Amino acid sequence: MNAVKLAAIFTDHMVLQRRKPIAVFGDGCGVGRIEMGGNAVEFEAADGWLVHLPPMEAGGPYDMTVTLDGESVTLTDILVGDVYLAGGQSNMQFRVEESVDIPRIPNDNVRVYTEGHGADENMNVWCEQNPWMVATEKNLLKFTAIGYDVGRMLQEEVGVPIGIVSCNIGASRVDAWTAPEVVSAPDYQQMLGNKHWDWHFYKFNQDSWCYVNKLLPVVPYGINGVLWYQGESNRLEEEAVHYHVLLGRLIDNWRDLWGENLPFFIVQIAPFADGAENDWPHIRQAQERAAKEIPHTYLCTLAHTGESDNIRPTKKHQIATEMANAVMTVCYDMPREYCGPVYDTVEKTDGGVCVTFTHAEGLHFDGDPSDLCVYDGEGNALPYTADIAGNTLCITAEGIARVTLGWQNACAHNLYNAAGMLASPFHIIL
Repeated sequence: MNAVKLAAIFTDHMVLQRRKPIAVFGDGCGVGRIEMGGNAVEFEAADGWLVHLPPMEAGGPYDMTVTLDGESVTLTDILVGDVYLAGGQSNMQFRVEESVDIPRIPNDNVRVYTEGHGADENMNVWCEQNPWMVATEKNLLKFTAIGYDVGRMLQEEVGVPIGIVSCNIGASRVDAWTAPEVVSAPDYQQMLGNKHWDWHFYKFNQDSWCYVNKLLPVVPYGINGVLWYQGESNRLEEEAVHYHVLLGRLIDNWRDLWGENLPFFIVQIAPFADGAENDWPHIRQAQERAAKEIPHTYLCTLAHTGESDNIRPTKKHQIATEMANAVMTVCYDMPREYCGPVYDTVEKTDGGVCVTFTHAEGLHFDGDPSDLCVYDGEGNALPYTADIAGNTLCITAEGIARVTLGWQNACAHNLYNAAGMLASPFHIIL
């Protein structure tokens, strides 16, 4: 039996994070040595071990040789660049071959690792041994669609190798990806309230299964940030109204695991014509609130795909574009618009109200205003006129008490910025 047992994420073709100490970890006992790119580190191991190689600049390909107790393993075709973790549920798990609009462009400098642990609704558990894969014409079809598209766009723009760690599972909840000691806290359990049925049906949503079995096996592999697309399985109102806190606990938890203030890029969940008991508006509002309140956290607003009857829209390129733009803006100082208009302030006027937005250059309705509703104090809908000046929407009506935009599960509003990105829905009580 070989004494060297690297963690499963260490394989040929991997991408290692540049400009940070390179964490290499695994199991085994004895005296060890790791060599790569002219660097060598010796260590002593007793069962589990973690060793850091010195930071490196982007480049490659390299070989890595790990020797432990006199036995060696050599990994080949290793690149150094930037690595992003693509986390969440089925819309992040959704593959290139399932998407109708992801460009299928091979790129040898984009690599994807798909974390292999899974479980079904009956907790039949499996683990696939998935090596890092190069984005060839054939391989990329199985990749996370959004993760791959983001990686491809980053690689083309930034010019360094890009690795995507695809760590997600369909129907998973935010609490399933959070440490048990966090989830078990009384205030956390109170926020969950009456949990969506996905918690009951999919046993992997219980006892922090995804955190323990899918996330921890890749920690602390070096990453540059997190791409997060999740929320659909926390959509009952009792928990949806607290989702910004739940997501904040996850972000704090993950940042603690990696020991750094990783940027989080959040996708706002898409329109879906769900049952009345499900509360997509509050999830979207909570995602917006998380981006506003949690430092180094960024919102990519929802997109109309024309698939409000499909909880997993097949059109993913718009969201991937927003995420890539956000990463380029935040991580590479290459400013791009990455978000639709976001409600900032509201001011009463003599004739009504004026609402100002951020991310609002070129603010406009695509046609007549749609899914913009104005109510009086009794909840009656009011006739109104709407005008836009700069980053401000002015609504004229008598006796306004409440204004909503896109405030329904299958929102249908049409307020955009010049970049063609859709506004985040809002619910304003005056």
